Amino acid sequence: MKYTIPDYYREFDCIASDCPATCCAGWKIVIDDQSLNKYRACQTPFGNRLKNSIDWKEKTFRQYAGRCAFLDERNLCDIYTEAGTKMLCRTCRRYPRHVEEFENEREISLSMSCPVVAGMILGRRQKVQFLTAEDSREESEDEEFDFFLYSALQDCRAAMLAALQDRKWPIGYRIAKVLALAHDVQNRIDSRQIFEIEGVLERYQRPGADEKLWKKMEPYTDSLNKNEQMAAMESLLCLPDQLEVLDESWPLQLEIYRDLLYGHGADAYSFKKAQVLELWNSREDHWMETESEQIMVYFLFTYLCGAVYDGDILSKVKMAVVSSLILRELEAACQIGAEQSAITLEDRARIAWKYSRELEHSDQNLNRMEEMMSERKEADFETLLRCILGNCSEPGKIS
Repeated sequence: MKYTIPDYYREFDCIASDCPATCCAGWKIVIDDQSLNKYRACQTPFGNRLKNSIDWKEKTFRQYAGRCAFLDERNLCDIYTEAGTKMLCRTCRRYPRHVEEFENEREISLSMSCPVVAGMILGRRQKVQFLTAEDSREESEDEEFDFFLYSALQDCRAAMLAALQDRKWPIGYRIAKVLALAHDVQNRIDSRQIFEIEGVLERYQRPGADEKLWKKMEPYTDSLNKNEQMAAMESLLCLPDQLEVLDESWPLQLEIYRDLLYGHGADAYSFKKAQVLELWNSREDHWMETESEQIMVYFLFTYLCGAVYDGDILSKVKMAVVSSLILRELEAACQIGAEQSAITLEDRARIAWKYSRELEHSDQNLNRMEEMMSERKEADFETLLRCILGNCSEPGKIS
């Protein structure tokens, strides 16, 4: 078995009751069958509480006011304090670790829905590297698993991550390049010409390719007027309205942010966004560029190779792009609300983990978001290029 993790994986340290948002509220915690059998066999007094606090039909812990039945007033887990780590179910042992499984490979990431992890990802300035290790364990092979496609997807992801981390180009161009690459690769997958993907990657990576692609993309940098820019971004920021609501406060927060951004018309929106970008660009650490890079790297590492099961790489890349645009827009709204005081990493991380919880803690929401990437006009390939490149600076400005 081969294991892959991001290099910051082992830096995670749970802050327990000091966390601004418990991981034991806001969604149902699914219990694996092995843990259910363990709970069913527990004969201690605490075992009686276990049995009475489980919805055995749904295979979840019961909730009270949206909180797990075992979450105490200090936001600590009674199962952990009363019975120890071994009695935790797989979900609770793993979180915020996220596992994607392929044929004899496991990719393990940290979920941005955790406030600590969100701060780690958004605050990171170094380029993320990925570490691999192997052991002798092997799982039975799935005859339907497409190793050829999986290998091609791994090569695509490696090329995309390298493009995202090429910091001599502005982040808008880097994201647009990844989207264009996904578009071309998807065409090869749809036409069942997977063997041609290698040639597509070579074309994007050869010397001088970036200069040619930048010239090709230049028309998109100013192709939207003020009204169109606001309409395009407002449409993207309305996409979360189509998802299942996990936190009842989230829709109201989105509405407040949308009003701050779009409530006074296109002229006000354009002026406010220009002020926000001027404030952010004045910072020497270029956090805006590196943060968008890290968000894209996070989503691509976590989800892109899952295209081996449905053949849809473009929707997964679009979801990463749209998420990065939404998060940037929400940060701008937060900045407008804060006026001249620059928003902090804690502010930005709070936006990120709240968004991540709504999207990533529901399979239904993840599936719906991917569907919208192929169905909705606001997620059209060229529309997204215009949104990405609308404020893109000239290449060579960022080191």
